[in-house]
Amino acid sequence: PAEPIDPRKAAVEAAIARAKARKQEQQAGSEPVEPADPRKAAVEAAIARAKARKQEQQTGSEPAEPADPRKAAVAAAIARVQAKKAAQQQVVNED
Repeated sequence: PAEPIDPRKAAVEAAIARAKARKQEQQAGSEPVEPADPRKAAVEAAIARAKARKQEQQTGSEPAEPADPRKAAVAAAIARVQAKKAAQQQVVNED
């Protein structure tokens, strides 16, 4: 990329990617006719998190200038907690 990416912008893009992955998972989860198995739901949530993490790493590897590592670590920790809460909420909603 020609211009450096702002760490906040990268975090927002990652959050959007996670939201899209959750939305896609919810749409895919609403299609099956048979009741959802909690283990299947957990596996699907883990796959969605892995896909979101992979996409975040791909967008995160683009910045030319390194961001403050502490801020990046805090942002990543917050994102992980939010993703975990969302996955737990989704499992609760499916039950």
